[in-house]
Amino acid sequence: MWKVFTLNGTYKWINICPRLVSEYNRHKHQTINMRPVDVTSAIVEKLLSTVKCNVKITTPARFKVGYTPNWTIEEFKIAKVQATNPVIYLLEDSRKYPVAGGFYEYELHRVANPYVYLVEKMLRKNGNKVYMK
Repeated sequence: MWKVFTLNGTYKWINICPRLVSEYNRHKHQTINMRPVDVTSAIVEKLLSTVKCNVKITTPARFKVGYTPNWTIEEFKIAKVQATNPVIYLLEDSRKYPVAGGFYEYELHRVANPYVYLVEKMLRKNGNKVYMK
């Protein structure tokens, strides 16, 4: 958009708006790995609900009864969705490294509040600051 403004020497956007929108819709977007022109109404909900969301993985003892959660503490992001039958999700960790293997939908749990961590203990207080482990 700013390149066009510079070339035209003006900030009038009304004349170039249709061209900007069509160019935007014809380029591949990083988050959905598709062009917006190629997205249909049938897959829009699936794309918006899965790509780049935070999930946790089940622990090996899936049916263990107890008070502790059956999910990993570490959170992962869905990097890619493989359209196989059944659908397989490829994950990446917080440092953008891929996790080995793929996971089925029932093995993943969507994180409602990302970036909420368990507090092991309070180390010290310094005025308004609290240092936790």
